[in-house]
Amino acid sequence: MIVRWSRELSSLSTCGRGCPSVARAGEGSAFQTIAGPLTRLALRFRSARSTLSHRERGEASLLLALGVLILFTKTAPAQDNYPSRPMTLVVPYAAGGSIDLVARILAEGLTARLNQTVVVEDKPGGNGVIGIGAVAKSKPDGYTLQMGAVGANVTPAAVQKDYPFDPLRDYVPVAMVAEWSAILVVKKDLPVSTLAEFAYAKARPGALNFGTTGYGSFAHLVSEVFMQQTGISMQHVQYKGGAPATTDLLAGVIDAHMMSSAVGAGHAENPRLKMLAVASSRRLPSIPKVPTMVEAGVSDVDQTSWLCVFAPPGVADGVRERIAREVVAIANDPAYQAKFRNTGFEPLGLDAQATARMYRDEVTRWTAFIRARGLTEKAN
Repeated sequence: MIVRWSRELSSLSTCGRGCPSVARAGEGSAFQTIAGPLTRLALRFRSARSTLSHRERGEASLLLALGVLILFTKTAPAQDNYPSRPMTLVVPYAAGGSIDLVARILAEGLTARLNQTVVVEDKPGGNGVIGIGAVAKSKPDGYTLQMGAVGANVTPAAVQKDYPFDPLRDYVPVAMVAEWSAILVVKKDLPVSTLAEFAYAKARPGALNFGTTGYGSFAHLVSEVFMQQTGISMQHVQYKGGAPATTDLLAGVIDAHMMSSAVGAGHAENPRLKMLAVASSRRLPSIPKVPTMVEAGVSDVDQTSWLCVFAPPGVADGVRERIAREVVAIANDPAYQAKFRNTGFEPLGLDAQATARMYRDEVTRWTAFIRARGLTEKAN
């Protein structure tokens, strides 16, 4: 009997990632492939225990211990040589936007540091749902990642009643890459040149409008924070991205827009609009002449958004930490810091643990604000 069990255990030792059944089912099922037979072997030992001699019980116990060792050695993630093939960094929006821009800078750095090609793949559609879903449902091996942000990965779950993902369950924050803020910009014909003069809007509740990159987007939420702190009321005009909102602002179609610092960097000297204040704690290097909200007389509108690398749930800690280490190194590299800052972003570079803490706090904070402001379950 012990000899037969030993043969069964030997067959398990040759299975795992190279076993045909595992190859068919995928690496993620290696645990079930080995654990099932091992469990049945343990149950047979238990039922036959009373008929075995003291020596045979000892041998059987040793066999089961070896089986457990096989289980963990065969199903442990192959992290030592990670990454061993090209990686994909998915952007859930169209090319040319803020997330895509940072993703390409990061991919360049990761490619150099990991000695593996990191390809940026834009998967727009469904207000980010298609791209996020593609990564969330992918194999958690570290080869398919997502570049995300507040408006993509956090706020939709609080705003939309039927949003298909849980931000704390369906994707894993890996590393914070960079942050950016919003700039309150108005059309050139509006009779205000400073934030103090924007009291013009407060005296005309509902008469002015403001454009954003969509309901529940970071630009929308910062605008809501601004109106809450100032008592100003404006009509919300939604766009499907920053580019069309900026186009209509330049054409005078909308009165105001919380423009991303990345877009604002390219319009710093544009005479067709006026930048009143930045919603950050300090002035931005890309537009140093524009004051902060506090400097301009409005407090508690210090809001920054972040750009973060996400992985599918179930990604190994070792893989997550490896990616995070490389992201931190890139964010601390002077050459890449210059690339981020020249495009209106501030390099952040938080490790896996700090990223997890910050992300959880951000989900809690923005969810509470959205509910308190009555922005939940409104149509996009």
